[in-house]
Formats: sequence, C-alpha cells, structure tokens
Amino acid sequence: MRCDEFLGAIDAYFDDELSIMDILRVHRHLLSCECCYRVMGSEAALHSLLADDAAGDQPPRSLRRRIIRRVAAQESTGSSRARSKARSRREPFASLPSVVAGRLRQASSSRSRDPETGARRT
Repeated sequence: MRCDEFLGAIDAYFDDELSIMDILRVHRHLLSCECCYRVMGSEAALHSLLADDAAGDQPPRSLRRRIIRRVAAQESTGSSRARSKARSRREPFASLPSVVAGRLRQASSSRSRDPETGARRT
C-alpha cells in the first residue's frame, strides 16, 4: 500500500467498511511508514472526539412521535404489500438449504470413492 492509498482508506477504516485484507494492508503500511502512523494517530483522536460528541446528541421528542405515527400508518395500509415484498426478496434463497445439503452429500460421497477407479471404499 502506498501513502496515497492509505490516506484514501482512513475514513473507510474508521467506519469499519474495509475488508480484512485491506485492514491488514493498512496495518502493514503503518508499521513501515512513520508519517502515515502519525496521521493515523491524529485521525484516531479526531474520530474519538467526534464519536463522543455525537453520543450526546438527542433527537427532538417530536421526531420520535412523528416516526411512530408514520410507521403505524404504513403498517395499517401496507402491511400485506410489505409482507409480499419481503417474501419475494427471500424467494431466491428459499432453495439454498437444499442446494447446500446436496453439495455436502456430493462431497461426502466423492470422498468415500477411490480416486483412480471411482469405486466406493469400504
């Protein structure tokens, strides 16, 4: 990882949006680059301050009441529509357990066969 790549990845790092491999690349770069190590320390301090400040923010009570009213209204008018949408989003994955089970059976039966003759081992 180069310094410019590291600088572009800092925000994603603190937002937990990096893959494990990218996190490892960031850490490896920090071990070899003193400048980026200092930048990371500064960004970590800033991130911590912002997180602490944001934790004290509370939305107005009227917002909670408006949200609850809207959710209740949507539930009463669109509950059947929402259920059918949720069901249609799950349908592509409905057969996933049977596919996985089939692959596991296939893998276990191929392990119990002799690789040269294809005959079952006993």
